[in-house]
This record gives sequence, structure tokens and C-alpha cells, in this order.
Amino acid sequence: MTIGFQKVEPISKRVRVVATLKDAILAGGLKPGEQLVETKIAQQFGVGQGLIREALIELEHQGFVERTPFSGTHVTNLKLADTQQIFDIRLELEPLAYALAAQHASAAELAAIGELFKTMKQQLAGENLARFFEANLACRRKIWEASGNRFLAQALERLVAPLFALYVITEKHNHTTHLRVAQVSTAVQEKAVKALCARDAVAAGRLTRMFLQETKDKLHQLLTPERA
Repeated sequence: MTIGFQKVEPISKRVRVVATLKDAILAGGLKPGEQLVETKIAQQFGVGQGLIREALIELEHQGFVERTPFSGTHVTNLKLADTQQIFDIRLELEPLAYALAAQHASAAELAAIGELFKTMKQQLAGENLARFFEANLACRRKIWEASGNRFLAQALERLVAPLFALYVITEKHNHTTHLRVAQVSTAVQEKAVKALCARDAVAAGRLTRMFLQETKDKLHQLLTPERA
């Protein structure tokens, strides 16, 4: 790893380390597939190795790094074929999560889903795609949680978080296409959320599959940088 980091102040060390590493990934200072060695990063930041481990766990939760037993931690490096395979699984699992949430979500969970989706739409209207992706993932997570099936929620978390991290990274070089696909997909996703809140499990699952398929069909466009 060639990039250098400045030592951080004692206040909110973990938050600052997470933000700095994330910025380095987004800026290209840390390349996809690059290994992140805890001891080296700790030395560069001037903090304990345990804090770096916590930061990397948080970044894994956000999808920006992958931690593999006996292999270490690497910056997430998804290829087009990887994203297509992920969508093949999502198209089976996520409609199920929406359908189950329609059946099992509490009134409080439905209200929270509605608020998160509202925030998501506001960020999209302002064309702030980084915040849109963040709100979108938060809304999805709440729906997975509301499904009442923790194994399903865990599987979707592992599948989907790296995809959203990839969207954040590639959006800078392909803003127009990401915006267009997000607008079309969100219009259908809104119908799915409304069906969920109306406890129409069949419609919620069907509409979820529709907006996921819409995105899958555009993956090549999303991941290909726009021409200058």
C-alpha cells in the first residue's frame, strides 16, 4: 500500500479513520482489490490496531471492503460478472423479503420504512446520488429487518452492501446513467413500498422483482464510465 495517512486527533478516532479510508477508496488512492494491513494502517494513523480492526469491520458493513479468513482485508473489487451473479440471487431473495415484511412488519416499522423512502426520494430529487444510495440502502435494511427472518436479512446484507458501495464509487464517473436508472427504478420501488405498507405481499414481491430486473438490465451501462 503506497498511500500515506496523517495521524488523527483523539476525538472520534474510529469515525475519522472510517471516513479517511472511505475517502481514499472513493478518490482512488486505495485501489479495488488492494490489501489493507491492519498493522501498517495503525502505524500510519498513529492509533491502536484494535481501532483499525473496528474501522475495517464498519467499512465491511458499508460494503467498501471484504474481509476473508486466512486472506485478510481487501478493498471491494466487483466485476460486471460478479454484480450479475449477485442480482441473480437478489431477484429470488429480496422479493421474498418485501413479501414477508408486508405480512409481518409492525406499524412502527412500516412508518419507519415510509420515512426512509421519503428521504431517499428527496435525495434523488436533489440529484445527490451518494446520499440517495445511502438512504436507499437504509430503507432496504429496514425492510429486510421487518421481514422477521434474520437469516434472509443477513444474506441480503452480505450481497447488497458491496453493490451500493460500487454504485457510490462508479457514480462519480457515470452520473447521468446512474441518475436515469435510479429515477426509473425508484418509481417502481415506490409502488412496491406502497404495496408492502398496504400488506399486499403478492404485489410487493412482484414489484420488487420488477425494479431489481430494471437495474440488472442496466448494469453494463452503470459500470461503464461515461465518455468525455
